[in-house]
Amino acid sequence: MTTSPLDRRSFLRLSAAAGGVLLVPAAAVRASAATGPPEFAHGVASGDPLPDGILLWTRVTPEPGAVPGSGVGPSSEVTWEVAADPGFAAIVATGSVHTGPERDHTVKADVRGLRPATVYWYRFGLGGVYSGVARTKTAPAESADVAGLRFGVVSCSNWQGGYFGAYRHLAARGDLDAIVHLGDYLYEYGVGEFGARGVTVRPHDPATEAVHLAGYRRRHAQYKTDPDLQDLHAAYPWIVTWDDHESANDAWSGGAQNHQPDTEGRWADRIAAARQAYLEWMPIRAAEDGPIYRRLRFGSLAELSMLDLRSYRSQQVGATNGSAVDDPKRTIAGPAQLGWLKDGLAASRSRWNLVGNR
Repeated sequence: MTTSPLDRRSFLRLSAAAGGVLLVPAAAVRASAATGPPEFAHGVASGDPLPDGILLWTRVTPEPGAVPGSGVGPSSEVTWEVAADPGFAAIVATGSVHTGPERDHTVKADVRGLRPATVYWYRFGLGGVYSGVARTKTAPAESADVAGLRFGVVSCSNWQGGYFGAYRHLAARGDLDAIVHLGDYLYEYGVGEFGARGVTVRPHDPATEAVHLAGYRRRHAQYKTDPDLQDLHAAYPWIVTWDDHESANDAWSGGAQNHQPDTEGRWADRIAAARQAYLEWMPIRAAEDGPIYRRLRFGSLAELSMLDLRSYRSQQVGATNGSAVDDPKRTIAGPAQLGWLKDGLAASRSRWNLVGNR
């Protein structure tokens, strides 16, 4: 069966305009994107907007047993469509992507050939079943004289600590250009290990700490079942980076406070698993073996440099290495990333230079 993307009432509400700006009621987005069929139980998302493109993301469940982290399920062809209207009467781009258990049935489509500073609508299809419809927006042309930008800035979303009301309110605004997530999109802890004031509001899945690839995949999947998180992904493009809890608490280049090699294996194996799951499950434009720090431009108004301050940093100074604080070789960003940042800032001609980090 094929799901209807929007009913008539939702379409009329989405088509309301004020001063030429398309209004996007969060209730209409939620009715379409966050209540999709079971084949798209983890919602849809977009990210890293460019003047001519956007990255689209989803995760499919081609059969009931193909649950996140299971490593089972058939290879599948997933289609995607981008339209100028929420009813998909004016489709501007289409394509398909193959996915399977080797990437946990996640899907990314890097769509190009779009118009700058334009709102688009997108959806995915699997075997005649469509995901909910979501909204995204491309960046302004690089030479455009942009009067203003409005970002929603978020971080540190702990499932066990409570509900994601901030996401719900941001989605309801309908007036943002993008969401900037500065890390700790999820937490790695097991059930009861890091709640709110000693209370576990919602228990993590898996119940044990995420250490291996299957565990990180399941944790990402659990977070993406939250309706408010799905709403916010469906309302705007996201620009993300990671902090420590996407892998382990107080992570640094060679380990983490919350990693015990004797019982949890090599840090290199754990961070590789965390990185793989992150790149699979997040709407980020990054190569599997490349850095995640990157720069996005928004006309002549602003450049946004998103940093990775965990992968290259020196070990934090503590009781056992207190003298290391005076070592001039200590770093947080690493020499390559720091050089990239400094060169970019020096060469920038934007009115504002923004740096995304925690």
